[in-house]
Amino acid sequence: MVGVDSRYGGAITYLSFANGENMVNNFDLGRQVQVGLYSGPNPYTEKGKQPNANWVGLGWNPIQAGDVYGNPSDILAFRKEANLLYVKTHPRHFALNDVLGESYIEHWIRLEDNVVKVHAKVTLFRSDQTKYEGRQQEMPCIYLNGNYHNIYAYTGNKPFLNDGLTQIRPPIGFGDIHPTEPWMASTDDRGFGVGLFSENSYDWKKGYFGTDLAGDEFTADASYIANTPYIVFDHNITHEWDYEMVVGHITDIRRYMYDKPRPETGPNYRFDTSRKGWHYFNAVDSGWPVQGNLTVQLTNKQRDLIQSPNVFWQGSSNPKLYLRAAFQTQNNAFRLSWRKPEDATLYRTEDQYIDFPIINDGQVHTYEIDLSNKQGWLNANIGLIEFRPPPNGPDVNGWVKMEWLATSADGPKGNGNSVVVVPKDPLAPAVCEPGIAPVSVQKVRLVRGH
Repeated sequence: MVGVDSRYGGAITYLSFANGENMVNNFDLGRQVQVGLYSGPNPYTEKGKQPNANWVGLGWNPIQAGDVYGNPSDILAFRKEANLLYVKTHPRHFALNDVLGESYIEHWIRLEDNVVKVHAKVTLFRSDQTKYEGRQQEMPCIYLNGNYHNIYAYTGNKPFLNDGLTQIRPPIGFGDIHPTEPWMASTDDRGFGVGLFSENSYDWKKGYFGTDLAGDEFTADASYIANTPYIVFDHNITHEWDYEMVVGHITDIRRYMYDKPRPETGPNYRFDTSRKGWHYFNAVDSGWPVQGNLTVQLTNKQRDLIQSPNVFWQGSSNPKLYLRAAFQTQNNAFRLSWRKPEDATLYRTEDQYIDFPIINDGQVHTYEIDLSNKQGWLNANIGLIEFRPPPNGPDVNGWVKMEWLATSADGPKGNGNSVVVVPKDPLAPAVCEPGIAPVSVQKVRLVRGH
């Protein structure tokens, strides 16, 4: 069974085995199964209201359920059809008292046997048009009750071969984890619980709050797993994605994940209509909508970074990369760096980067990046790649325009890491804008049982 509740902004508040207890924690409006949005500035104030002292570091942060003061987000539209729930939410900033964020969050929820399939969409309409760097999102986060305190992920170098899982038990510090299979799970001591899958996604967080390792949906103890990709949120962006939650034993959860399409084994990005998960630090591009390329301004050779989403590739399977791009800089080289999945950060040591020659004529060329003699690449698994101006070169004041990145000089296969799957029969949202009375729904559930 799966359910939503208007007292929690239409977030998913109920998930259970048939005739079982609710597993979702609803201690406050920051729990649930929900979407959390993050951008700048940080700290964030609005209408003279300061962020709650315990949550100053969140920045711009509307979330699906509501705020820390107990004000639920507004529901603008709700519909229930056979095996489908649809909710459109105007989210509140979690750290501010009763302040709506300039965004909408929508989700379409379907139940197929023991799998909850969700298509989600966020729409921003911020009056602040500043270009902020990418931040980790919660897409979604899952808080389960305290007895679901076993967190599972696969973090080894042999994905999809039934290699041993990593099991994490409390105390579990809140922080990043980089699985090498794109899923995680929280279970009880018998191994029953919920697995979260997000296609091609290797950026996650985990945590456990409390010490009792037990409790119901209204007690404070809770486990936490979240898919947390870095995303650049433009003031006017629309972003859609899919995720799935599997209810069952950890063995069945992993078996289901193995039936999903396999992730890409190397870079296969065509920057046609979106950034495909690429993001920037101390750099900005030409904004949304993306129209055939990423044009990134380069003004600081020490700090301008262009990063891929987290991935899992074998360097030896990708001895040459091909970048279709135009450059206008003051350097005749550009740098590719990489992080290994087991590394906590991108170290940028000499064995983990290569400089390749470029032509600064502002014209598009296909660049071959030859890594066939770079042992630090060939002998490693790759968890992330980064482009940047060489920090030991001349100062830069220019740009790069990237059209695609692939393992073939002919370009990406198919749509190039296109992961959004719009539902075959998307429910058209009702026309309902701020100022119209919010919809009163309370609890609504879908039920499937054997």
